[in-house]
Amino acid sequence: MLFRKKSPQRSFCKIFSFYNHLVNPEVPAYQKAVFDTFGCSVNHVFDKKMSHGDFLNHICRTVTDTDYLIVFDIDCIPTRSDWMARLLDELTEPDTIVGAAQTANHLRDAQNLYVSPFFFAVSTAYLKKLGYPDMRIQPGMDAGQNLTETIERENGHVRYWWPTHIEEEKWYLHHPEHNRFGLGTTYNDAVYHAFYSRDNLSARFIEKCRSLI
Repeated sequence: MLFRKKSPQRSFCKIFSFYNHLVNPEVPAYQKAVFDTFGCSVNHVFDKKMSHGDFLNHICRTVTDTDYLIVFDIDCIPTRSDWMARLLDELTEPDTIVGAAQTANHLRDAQNLYVSPFFFAVSTAYLKKLGYPDMRIQPGMDAGQNLTETIERENGHVRYWWPTHIEEEKWYLHHPEHNRFGLGTTYNDAVYHAFYSRDNLSARFIEKCRSLI
């Protein structure tokens, strides 16, 4: 079921998270409970056929009644009450995207770095200015990667949140200092991503949520 706008009133920011029928139903419930704990509302988008890239395109192109969009994977959550204040502080500079750093290890010999679609924030006005870059998987690019690369070509600002704790190191991150990420990675001591919960491997995520609620 696609997200539909319910009110003509404009908001300052909206948070979205996508999942399908393969996800353990406890995962969105626990994610919502964590956001509730920190006094935030998350809009869940459930669809059986939509790809992650299609979801990103749909939200970025149709949700225009807010100043900022914030996107979390279904197994990604904030870990502290001031996470949004930190995020919005970095978004005050015009033409900026903020989010978790990621490398697609299976593309370009892992010589790439971009803001991951599992956690990012950007202004709706900036998305319109950019012409709504396609967020789907493309040759040489993973889902969401085209947005960062478009911003870089247009001389915009990319603000990365870096891994600050990794429960299980698994992948290379294309950066000289912050060069690893993996299962259960925390970024900027403020946002946690379990990975793989969309494939119903959710025990790690649920355990983390229970520790925060």
